[in-house]
Amino acid sequence: MIFIAEQYLQIIIFHLQPKKSFVMNNRLIKIFFGIVVGLYMLLVCINNITDYGANFQFVSKVTGMEDIFSREKNDWRAVNSRALQHLFYLFIIAWELLITGLVVLGVVRMLRVSKAEETEFRKSGKLLRLGLFLGVILWFTAFVTVGGEWFLMWQSKIWNGQNTAFMLTIVFLLFLIYQHQPDD
Repeated sequence: MIFIAEQYLQIIIFHLQPKKSFVMNNRLIKIFFGIVVGLYMLLVCINNITDYGANFQFVSKVTGMEDIFSREKNDWRAVNSRALQHLFYLFIIAWELLITGLVVLGVVRMLRVSKAEETEFRKSGKLLRLGLFLGVILWFTAFVTVGGEWFLMWQSKIWNGQNTAFMLTIVFLLFLIYQHQPDD
């Protein structure tokens, strides 16, 4: 009986603790979200660089509009120049490297001041938030808008990456929204 009373007392004490512990948890969640995005983006960059040919094939097929069902009518939109396709793909890789760098730097800064005042902690996440914003812009603009609508990627049975791009847009956007939530 005494054991049960002690457990209830510990639960009550836990719930009566100041909100500072919740603030710390919320900060750790923000940092953790940054870590997982940074890890994801690092792996994306590694894959795009180390397996350039396979991933370039995706860009080439989408921009060349090779397997869409309305190709005859919309062929004028296609980019068949290998040089322009490589340039487009290199731009995507550079954009992804920029996102990765910003997110990682933001996480490092946030970790350094995780116990500081709210204003200082909020400022430290500026680069992370910028990286998340650029991720939303990349996935929605380059893949959903340009790839999906201009190059009609949605018509391809093989080279349709719209679902993945949309999912990434939403994930980055949700993480970005969470980063803007107050600590309390």
